[in-house]
Amino acid sequence: MRKTVLLAVVLSIYAVSLHAQSATPSSDAGQDSGKSADLTTLQGCLSHSRDVYTLTEEDGTTHQLVGAIGKLGHQIGRQVEVTGKPGIRTVDSTLVGGASSATEQQVFEVKNVKRLADACK
Repeated sequence: MRKTVLLAVVLSIYAVSLHAQSATPSSDAGQDSGKSADLTTLQGCLSHSRDVYTLTEEDGTTHQLVGAIGKLGHQIGRQVEVTGKPGIRTVDSTLVGGASSATEQQVFEVKNVKRLADACK
């Protein structure tokens, strides 16, 4: 008898939780519309040195760019607008047996590139 009551309680809880999940909107429902809202746009001069792409804004602020390498390569030396989001990259140059030298660098993860002018200002 106890097993039957316990089984009935467990099944009831399971059924209630399934109903609650189906009544709640899916977490994926608004993700496509929210993705573009999370993006930032920067404008500046694009340069490239030692496999690092850098965007320098008019006020002198620089951003290390990552991602969309195929789109960035054709825009070096030009005034561009990049759309993406800030991120962090971990760089580790620790020698074997040495203390950790891992550091975090702020980067800008590029999703899209648009040419504004053929030359930097």
